[in-house]
Amino acid sequence: MPTGAAKVIAATLDAHGVEVAYCVPGESYLPITDAFLEFPKMKLVVCRHESGAGLMAVAHGKLTGKPGVCIISRGPGAMNAAISLHVAYHDAEPVVFLVGQAELEELGRMALQEMNYSKTFSDTAKLVIEAVDGDRLGEYIARAFHVAQAGTPGPVVVVLPEDVLYGDSKSDIVSPVPLPKSGPSQAYTEQALEMLSKAERPLAIAGGLIKGPECMAALTAFAEAFDVPVASPQRRFHVFDSQHSHAAGRLPNRAPVELLNLMKTTDLMLIIGDRGGPSMSQSFTFPRAPKPDHPLIHVWPDPQEIGRLWHPTLGIACDPKEFLNTMLAAGGERKDRSEWVGKLNRTHQNIMAWTPVSSNDGVVFGHVIQEISKHLDEDAVVTTDAGNFSSWPSQFLHLTQKNDFLGATVGAMGPGVPCAVAGGLSTPGRQVVAFCGDGGVMMTGNELATAVQYGVPLKLFIANNGAYGTIRMHQAKNFPGRVTATELQNPDFAAWGESFGAKGFLIQNESEVAETVAAAFKHDGAAVVETRISLNHISPSTTIEAIESS
Repeated sequence: MPTGAAKVIAATLDAHGVEVAYCVPGESYLPITDAFLEFPKMKLVVCRHESGAGLMAVAHGKLTGKPGVCIISRGPGAMNAAISLHVAYHDAEPVVFLVGQAELEELGRMALQEMNYSKTFSDTAKLVIEAVDGDRLGEYIARAFHVAQAGTPGPVVVVLPEDVLYGDSKSDIVSPVPLPKSGPSQAYTEQALEMLSKAERPLAIAGGLIKGPECMAALTAFAEAFDVPVASPQRRFHVFDSQHSHAAGRLPNRAPVELLNLMKTTDLMLIIGDRGGPSMSQSFTFPRAPKPDHPLIHVWPDPQEIGRLWHPTLGIACDPKEFLNTMLAAGGERKDRSEWVGKLNRTHQNIMAWTPVSSNDGVVFGHVIQEISKHLDEDAVVTTDAGNFSSWPSQFLHLTQKNDFLGATVGAMGPGVPCAVAGGLSTPGRQVVAFCGDGGVMMTGNELATAVQYGVPLKLFIANNGAYGTIRMHQAKNFPGRVTATELQNPDFAAWGESFGAKGFLIQNESEVAETVAAAFKHDGAAVVETRISLNHISPSTTIEAIESS
């Protein structure tokens, strides 16, 4: 019995466990928004810009490990969302994008907002599916979910011609196929155990695929059982408790020299659940690409990725949780590495123990971070935009494995506010804290309206130094004394927040920090806290003056 094509799509989304989808409405897919009315368990969140909607869907994937869903209109809507495809692809996060298209009979005629999505997204999507047969819609959607999660997770685009959506469909409602979870072979397990038993100074780097309480618990048990210190890479700082005795520190962009130099004395690296990239590897120097300076075990579920960038001593294409559990089950004699673990841990703790400093050109942002730490819930969702201001929470904010720390490892500006909104909607009931600079918040901060509309009580901390700070830092290094194209004229952000319906706060000096931060967290709704921060103290490790004088 034929049924509406859009209803088949909505029913298939429902069969795949979709609870939240993010959209900006468009006439090219209007039947889908109508079909959502028949599935009240699925919330359709209306956003203010497609980039925000896409980044919310990416955040859903980061938070839950399940594909986020973003529904956007054709042409301009799809291009607005392109940044989120780029983020999802590089960050290896599962997202299904449903994108409108012109009618079938008009394709190839440069129809209104027509695009060739297969060409446009060939470098930022795992797969582009042209849904040209209305009787196969269930199959198309199910395939999109499967591919988004299989191997290296990433974005999949399903292109939906308008006339197909308005038509009938004989398609079945296709249920999801369970993803196989591969573990290491016995031979690889034995080789990994042998390499580990011989190592005096092993170092594990745990990445973004360490997701969920079971996998994180396995990581902690592995660190304790084998006496291995664990480091966490850029914007993945929640995967290992920063106060655990085996915490080896964090590897953001430009990791602290004293920590990195100590890490480089390792005699065995284990990269578990991280594909690898410029941030984690300090621009492909640790481990060095393509041939590492140290023996390397690389665990990642996709065999195509293992060996593509680095030539590991042992590459294991399997689920990181299965690897950890297999190693724990195999056991082996525990080697006492307390001196090595303690040396790394002490260095890490010394770096996190910020010594307060002051500046005459604004509040040093570390003061705000110290106060936020006093109010942060142990399971809070913390998001950060791109920019040098983010080095302050990245270095000094204590995080547990119950937290989630979200941002774009690819370095895109804009995720801060949208990811925070998704944090409140995809995992409701959790405290949500967002960090943005004055540059990034003006790109996607309009999604504060979405937060207020759907009752997400996020706490948005805006670091305002009147500049594109990261670019200003590079400018100081490469063109000292020549300031151009980095200065910003900003609104009153506290008043800006009030205009959306949030509570606005302003911090202009150190004496206001403690009281203002406490008041923002006490407020039961959305709050915007602007801090007029020092531009000179551009990061925890240096100043503009120091860079220009070096």
